[in-house]
Amino acid sequence: MTDAVDTKHPLWTARAPEWTLMRDTAGGENEVKAAGITYLPQPSGFKAQADGGRALYDAYQTRAQFPEIVLPTIHGMVGVIHRTEAQIEMPEAMKPLWEKATKDGLPLEALHRRITAELLTTGRYALLADAATEGSDLPWLAGYSAESLINWSDDRTMFVLDESGLRRDGFRWEQQQRFRVLEMKEGSYTVQTYTGTERTPGDEVIPAGRGNTKLTEIPFVVIGARDLSLAPELPPLLGVARSAIALYQLSADYRWQLFMTGQETLVVINGDPPSAVGAGAVIAIKQGDNAGTPDVKYVGPAGTGIDAHRIAILDERQNAAQSGARLFNSAETKTAESGDALRIRFAAETATLTSIALASAQGLEKALRHIAVMIGQSPDAVTVKPNLSFIDSTLTPEQAASLVSLWQNGAIAYETLYENLQRGEIASAERDFEAELKLIDQERFGSEEERQAAIA
Repeated sequence: MTDAVDTKHPLWTARAPEWTLMRDTAGGENEVKAAGITYLPQPSGFKAQADGGRALYDAYQTRAQFPEIVLPTIHGMVGVIHRTEAQIEMPEAMKPLWEKATKDGLPLEALHRRITAELLTTGRYALLADAATEGSDLPWLAGYSAESLINWSDDRTMFVLDESGLRRDGFRWEQQQRFRVLEMKEGSYTVQTYTGTERTPGDEVIPAGRGNTKLTEIPFVVIGARDLSLAPELPPLLGVARSAIALYQLSADYRWQLFMTGQETLVVINGDPPSAVGAGAVIAIKQGDNAGTPDVKYVGPAGTGIDAHRIAILDERQNAAQSGARLFNSAETKTAESGDALRIRFAAETATLTSIALASAQGLEKALRHIAVMIGQSPDAVTVKPNLSFIDSTLTPEQAASLVSLWQNGAIAYETLYENLQRGEIASAERDFEAELKLIDQERFGSEEERQAAIA
C-alpha cells in the first residue's frame, strides 16, 4: 500500500495544535468561543442539570470576555519592523515585481509584510517561485502558510503543499481537496498535483527557466522565525496567546461569580411563601402549621473568590505583557528615558523582532533569487536589507548638517554619509548611494552629455 499524499510530517503534527491556538486567538472572541469547551471547560456542577448544563454553559460562556491582545500585538510588531521599507535591489527585468509580486497582484512590500505577520503568528511561512506553464511571463511568488506545508524531506528534495480550499463553480463555492508535490527526480525539478477525494494524480510537469533552462533545485524557500531551517519552531507570540486564553477563563469565572452574587434567593422560614416578589409587591407572611416565629430573608453566595480572581486577572495581564505586548508601552515611556536607557531596554525586548526581521528579509531575498535564475539573471544582483532600527532614529537638522560637514571636510566617505542619512530617515531607503549620485547628476546637469561637458 502506498502512502497517501496528505500524510503529515511528524513535526507538522507536533506543532499543529500551537498553530491552531495562534490562529484562534488572533481571530478574536468569535473564533475562541466557537471552539467551545476546547478553551473554556464546562464547570462540573453544570452537568447535574436536566439538559446536561447546556443552558448554564451558554450563559457562562456568553458573560466571559476574551481579551483582544494577540492580533493587535501582531499588527503592532509588523508596524515596528516595517517602520521603514526594506532596501530591495534586483535586476531591471524583475522591477515589475514591485507592483505585482504574487499571481493575485499583491505588491512586493505588502508581501514582505505578510511574511513578517505569518512569522509572528506561527513562526513559519514558505515561498514558491512559480511561473506559467507556457509563455514568457515574469514568474511570481506564491505564499504558503505553516499549515499548508504538510510534508517535506530533510534534504529539501521533496515538499508537499496542501492547496485545498473553496473553488468557484459558476456562482457556487465548493470545498475542493488539492495537493501539490514538488520533487527532485533524476536531477530535475518536477511538479505534480493531486485533486479530489481519491487523491488522483495529475500530469507531472517539469518546469524550466527562460530559454528552457533546466532548474537544478526546487525554487521553494521555508522561512522560520530565526532562520531558514526546515524544522518548525515555537510561534514567537505563543506566550501572549496562552495568556489570552488564561484571561478568558479567569474572566468567565469572575463574571459568573459577579452574576451569582447579585442573584439572591428569598427564603421563608415558618411561613407560607408569598405569591409574588419584587419591587411593588406586598409580602404578608402567615404563620404556617408549624410552631415558630416566621422569618423572611434573602440569601446568596458570599463571593469570597471574586477578589482572588481579580488579582489573578491582573497578574495574567502582566504575564501577557512580558510575553511581548509590553513592547508597545515604549511610546509612553520614551520621553522619560534617556537615549541610552531606551536603546538598552529595546535591545533586550526586540531580540525576537530582530531575528524575525532578518529571517523575513533573507527568505524574500532567496525567493527573489530563484526568480532571477528562472529568467536568466544573476542571483547575486538581488539583495534585501531589512530595517533593524525599531526606535525613532530620525536625524535632527543640526545632526544632518554636522554629518554633511564631516563629509565636506573629508572626515568620512560619501557612502558613510549616505548610510547615516538613510538610518536617520532623510535619504531614501530604496536607493543606494550610487543611485543617489546618479539622481543628483541628472538634476544638476539634465543629461549624461551635459555632465561630461561640465566635467571636461
